[in-house]
Amino acid sequence: MTTRAEPNLTYAGYLHLDAILNAQHPVAPENEGPSVRAAEHFFIVTHQAFELWFKQLLLDLADAAKLLPPPASDVEQALDHLQRARSILRLLVQQMVLFDHLSPRSFLAFRPYLGTASGSESAQFREVQKALGLRGRAVSPVFVAFRAAMQARALTLEQTYRDPSAAGALYRVAEALVDISEEFWQLNAVHVQIAERTIGQRPGTGGTTGVAYLAEGLESARAFPELWDVRTRL
Repeated sequence: MTTRAEPNLTYAGYLHLDAILNAQHPVAPENEGPSVRAAEHFFIVTHQAFELWFKQLLLDLADAAKLLPPPASDVEQALDHLQRARSILRLLVQQMVLFDHLSPRSFLAFRPYLGTASGSESAQFREVQKALGLRGRAVSPVFVAFRAAMQARALTLEQTYRDPSAAGALYRVAEALVDISEEFWQLNAVHVQIAERTIGQRPGTGGTTGVAYLAEGLESARAFPELWDVRTRL
């Protein structure tokens, strides 16, 4: 079967740039001035980029969960997805730092126009939390799949860490999951710092207590606790 490219496909058409580049609609009125409008545009673009990366992150975590368990497991391919997920989270930590370039004065100028809209409403962020086993009673599918792959090899977590050579790729999967856990915690920690730097102790736009609400979430933002606990038992 011969594979043919879609006729007349262009870079802009393939990426749907017309839709993407016209999806930024600041709500602050023109009389707030161009600097405030530019700051709000920056705020929108940064959040939209987060949502795009969340979409890819969820895809990679889901694919890794499908590839890990027997009988048709492909641990190396799953590892590719997990390493990409880790790198995405690492990028998002750096992307969060971009908010250092949103001055409190500019943010507070357009913030009243946001109403109750809040990042806490992000459905995809909640899905990421679920995928990592961090929301309610959610169980992480990728960790369940990792457990199944270990059981198929008759390995415990202790054995995996005591003899990485024998565990092979499963040890690397375990460490990739630890990396993902660490990067996700860092993402939340940086969010707390940025929020405090920008709004101080003001309430959040979604009716939360703001920085205090975000800081409370750090207590439960570390995924895969078993992979942290096993270090104490070695």
